[in-house]
Amino acid sequence: EISACLVGSEMCIRDRIIASTKEISNKRESLIVLSNSLKNKISLLETLGNSLNSMWEGAAKEKYVKQLKTDISKMRNLLKTILEFILILEKIIAIYNKAEKKNEATAVS
Repeated sequence: EISACLVGSEMCIRDRIIASTKEISNKRESLIVLSNSLKNKISLLETLGNSLNSMWEGAAKEKYVKQLKTDISKMRNLLKTILEFILILEKIIAIYNKAEKKNEATAVS
């Protein structure tokens, strides 16, 4: 929870959200597992969706195919966003680790 108070004309944040690189790495790993699961579910939906395609005829079939394509597209976009977020987490971890090494080198010298 972030609670802020005004001190004069400055904003002061009393409580902060703090996350360690280990926590971020753990969340990254969890997202990788979930993204792989989503990828498998999208493939399964495509396979099952296409096999159910033969159950429909005429306008109903057209609507079914259109909706199936729309749903799969949305799921692929979600997967893409998750994968992009994983890359961002990796960059954050790398930047933090680089800064920590620099701080350690400065402290030693």
